[in-house]
Amino acid sequence: MYRMMMCVALTATACAPAPIPEVPCEIPAEGLPPDLFCTGLYQQRDRDTVADGVMAYAPGALFWSDGAEKQRWLSLPPDTQIDTSDLDDWQFPVGTKAWKEFRVEGKLVETRLFWKRDERTWDLGTYIWNNDDTAATLNTAPRATLLSNGYEIPTQKDCDKCHHGASDQLLGVEAVGLALPGATGANLEQLASDDLLSHPPLRRQVAMPNDATGKAGAALAYLHVNCGACHSSRGIGQETELLMRVRAAELWPQGADGDVPAVDVTATDVYKATFDKLPTTASVAQHFPGAKRVTPGDHELSLVWLMSHVRDRYQMPPLVTHQIDDDGTAALAAWIDALASDN
Repeated sequence: MYRMMMCVALTATACAPAPIPEVPCEIPAEGLPPDLFCTGLYQQRDRDTVADGVMAYAPGALFWSDGAEKQRWLSLPPDTQIDTSDLDDWQFPVGTKAWKEFRVEGKLVETRLFWKRDERTWDLGTYIWNNDDTAATLNTAPRATLLSNGYEIPTQKDCDKCHHGASDQLLGVEAVGLALPGATGANLEQLASDDLLSHPPLRRQVAMPNDATGKAGAALAYLHVNCGACHSSRGIGQETELLMRVRAAELWPQGADGDVPAVDVTATDVYKATFDKLPTTASVAQHFPGAKRVTPGDHELSLVWLMSHVRDRYQMPPLVTHQIDDDGTAALAAWIDALASDN
């Protein structure tokens, strides 16, 4: 009653609830801070303004994430460079951070962070946003979080299952993806111009190899970004005899400083491992009888299309996806159907 009487006498401002003081950020010696606003992405707690030195980027070929809209940022410590002495093996300076934000049906749902803490350690995790997009808390759940619309937020272990296929953890921050047409922000050209690459190539933009069908480029881009993380020489590519990552060495021939001849699709690891080739895994062969990795002229008998077009135990990518990428799988089908068995 006393407070009500005071409110009549005082201004509305005086009666308004006092603002909640911001809790100071405490950065743990290892692991990630529990609050996304303490990771260095934003200026103070302003979600609309990223911090100084944080660079937006997008590769030219995008990984399928069940239709989620994504934004990406990269931060390098001052006066450092990415070691690009091997274009296929980028090594990032200690202190590098990379964030990826996900929106589903326009709603902000998660932001993932990779942070290189020392030469051998990356701390990684995902922050889940609250309903009004004012706070994002580190996800520590042991199992994946499935939203009502079917979108899945992965666990830390899920993230690591794919990113182990990267040379130094970061996928998408690599020569091929950042040099493809459509790459924006801190692409290969921008990173080189800003003196952030130790050995920048003279050619800063490349295209995926194409062939007489005119459809190989889109198909290879899809395989590179959606399958190549695991099916690479650093992942299970050698074990399964299935390499689906387009190497920088294939697009930047050694010693080529200017214009170079177009890359022959048949010379790529992807083509050699898939064209008219039977699977090496017995269970896959039994589940898809008669299918080859790529059956020229028939996408419905081609494993790269079949496994990207299902969502069961044989699906590819195998993790954190419940919807089929219609555009990506259509690009695969168009290329395969245009191929002739005699090439």
